[in-house]
Amino acid sequence: MQRKFISFFVLMSMLMAALSGCAPAAAPSGQPAAAPAAGTSPTGEVVTLDFYWIGNGDTDQRSLVQDNINEYIEPLIGANIVFHIVGWGDWPTKAVTALQAGENIDLFFTADWREYMTLATQGLFRPLNDDNGEYGNLLEEYGQDILTGLNPAFITGTQIDGVNYAVPTNKELTVPEGFIYNVALAEDIGFTEADAANIKSLRDLEPWLEKAKAARPDEYPYLTDGSGGFQPFVPGFASGVDSALISMKYAPDAAGNFDETIYSVMETDWAKEYTQTMYEWNQKGWIHPDAGLTTFNTAELRNAGKFFIESQPLKGSNIKAQELVNASGNPDLRLAEIYAQPKVNITTHSGGSMFAIPMLSEHPVEAMKYLNLMHSDPKLVNMMLFGVEGTHWEYEADGRVNLINSAWYGAHAGAWTVGNTLLQAVTNKEDPNKNQMLIDYADDSVDHPSLGFRFRTEPVAAELTALSAVSDGVSRALRTGYVDPSVELPKYIDALKAAGLDTVLEEVQKQYDAWKAAKGE
Repeated sequence: MQRKFISFFVLMSMLMAALSGCAPAAAPSGQPAAAPAAGTSPTGEVVTLDFYWIGNGDTDQRSLVQDNINEYIEPLIGANIVFHIVGWGDWPTKAVTALQAGENIDLFFTADWREYMTLATQGLFRPLNDDNGEYGNLLEEYGQDILTGLNPAFITGTQIDGVNYAVPTNKELTVPEGFIYNVALAEDIGFTEADAANIKSLRDLEPWLEKAKAARPDEYPYLTDGSGGFQPFVPGFASGVDSALISMKYAPDAAGNFDETIYSVMETDWAKEYTQTMYEWNQKGWIHPDAGLTTFNTAELRNAGKFFIESQPLKGSNIKAQELVNASGNPDLRLAEIYAQPKVNITTHSGGSMFAIPMLSEHPVEAMKYLNLMHSDPKLVNMMLFGVEGTHWEYEADGRVNLINSAWYGAHAGAWTVGNTLLQAVTNKEDPNKNQMLIDYADDSVDHPSLGFRFRTEPVAAELTALSAVSDGVSRALRTGYVDPSVELPKYIDALKAAGLDTVLEEVQKQYDAWKAAKGE
C-alpha cells in the first residue's frame, strides 16, 4: 500500500511539475554555499543523512572520513553524513533492494545505466524541481550552485518529462569504450604504444594474449566480466532493458550516418563471433575460470597487476588508466589505454553519474543542501574524494595531491561521482589540467540520434522480469566464454523469445518512434 501511495504521489507531482529555471552556466564560486545552505535543519536539530554510494566496498577508514566531514558540514547545513559504500556487484541486491524496502536513505547514487529511469518511474525518487512539491522546488531553493555550475544540458538532459529526479555530476560527457593494459607485462612481451595503436579488433589481440600467457602461465591475460571493448552497440540504449539484449549501433558509418535500426543483439552475427571468440579464449586459459560468476571481481586482479588487458569505459588522455592506478594502492602498477570506439554522446553518459533523494527521506532539504555543497565547496569535495588531509593525502607545492593512504580513495566509485569535478584537486601522477581536459574532451564529439531517449518499462514489466530470469547467469556465461556458444547460444535465443523478447523489442521501437516524432524528426 505504501509503495502504491508513493507512486501515485510522484505521478501527481510529475503532472504539476514546472521546468526548472536554469541559470546560464557559469564558473562555480569555489566557496561554501550561501544563506540557504547555512545553519540548522528546519527542526533546529542536527539530522543524519544516509548516503548510498556505489564503489569497490567499505573500508575501515570510513568512520575517520565521516567524522572529519561532519565536523565541517554540521555548522553549514545542520546535518551529519553516514556513507554506505556498496560494491558494484552487490548494488542491485543490497542498495536497490534497501531503497525498495523503504530503509532510511537520504542520498542515493543512480545513473542511466544504474536503474535511474526504473526507480524514478516506480515513484522511489523525489521530484527536485517541483514548485508545488511538499518541500518546494528543492533545486531552485537549495541548489543554486548546482544550477549555476552545471552546463544546462546536464539539467535538461537528465529530466524525465521535464522533471529532475536526480542531480548529475559535472564531469565528462563523452565516454568511449576501450581497454586498459598492464604496461609492465606489455614491456616484457614487447607490446609497444605503436602495437597498441594497431589493435582494431579482438582478433588483433590474440598474438599478444598468447605471449602474455606464455610469459605468466599462472595468470589469465584477458581480464573480463563480460563487457565489450569493441562492443558495437549503444550501452544502456533503452533504460531498464539489458543492452546485451536490445540496442542500436553505436558508431556512424564512414559518411557520418547512423544506423537507427533497433537490434536483437544476441541474434546478430556480431554476437555469434563475439561469444565464439570468448569461448576459444577461455579454452586457451586466457580468461579466468571464475569470470562467468557474478562474484568474480576484476578489480582485485587488476590492482595486483595480474592481467594483461581489460575492457573499460575511457575518458581521453590516459585519464581513466591513471585513476585506476591511483585507486589500486599498488605503487608499481602502470596502465595505458587503447580506444575501441569513436567519440559519440549517448544518453547513459549524460546521466552517467547522479544522486537522487528518495521519496521516503525525512530530510530532503538537508540532502539537497549537501548536494549543493558537493557542487560548490572544494574542501568538502576533496574530503569526499581523497579522505582526511594529512592522514590520507597532502597538498604538494604545485597544488596537486600526494596520496599517503589510498584506502578511502579506492573504496568509493571515484572522482566522476563527486559533485563538480572542476572543484577537485588532482593527484601528483595526473596532468594538472585533467579536470578541464575531461570537460573539453567532448568538444569534437558527435551526438547519437538516441541521445535523450529514455524507455518506460511499465508496458512490458512482466516480459522484462521473465527475460531477466532467463539471462541471469547465462548471458555472462556466454560473454565470458564459460559455455560453448554453438550449443548454448541457440538455446538462449529460444528461451529469450519464449520470455517475450520480441514483445519488448516492439515496445522499444514504438516508444523510440514516438520520441522521434515528438522531436519533429
